[in-house]
Amino acid sequence: MKTDSESQRVPEDAVTSLLREMRLEEAIRLLKRSGYKVDSAAVKEMILGYETRANQMQTAGETGEARRMARRAAALKGLLVYGPDPAQVVTETELPEGYVGKILLVLLTGGSFADIVCLRSGDDWHREILHNTRAEIADLGFPDAQVDPLGGAHAGFNSDDSIVIWGTSDEYGCCDKELAARLIARAYPGRMVTIED
Repeated sequence: MKTDSESQRVPEDAVTSLLREMRLEEAIRLLKRSGYKVDSAAVKEMILGYETRANQMQTAGETGEARRMARRAAALKGLLVYGPDPAQVVTETELPEGYVGKILLVLLTGGSFADIVCLRSGDDWHREILHNTRAEIADLGFPDAQVDPLGGAHAGFNSDDSIVIWGTSDEYGCCDKELAARLIARAYPGRMVTIED
């Protein structure tokens, strides 16, 4: 006969199933509660699958879907390297090499997140960057997370490989450019990041 603690235990393959379904919030909660370990071979196979699909989508010109698959691969890599820490499975800064355009600082709270600030880019409108970030977090399996704007600006790569931040968002106001500069510097170590007003 099973004891209460045995009947409340969840098989380790339940974690793998949650990860296959990209339900990271539930998987992280289960890993923390149960003490189980991630099946690293299965997760590495998932990562390879997402990376392969990302490359295929990029080649086909479907950059949005390619980025989505690459984010999933990065999230699972973060889980393998750092364990069940939501701050490590969501990319802190998304600013593609050579980018010139709008950036938005966002705050992730609720669910598994405890006040995590991220920098996002990639659209002509700050509200679209926010919309896409909310879709990204939901796609990674964090349905209880709140994604709130902390202000925007512009960022761009210069020909000398330095990165500059300037301007503001008409919709969300100016972000903390010093914080944005620190986030970008962590993403691009060794690059000079400057702020122009």
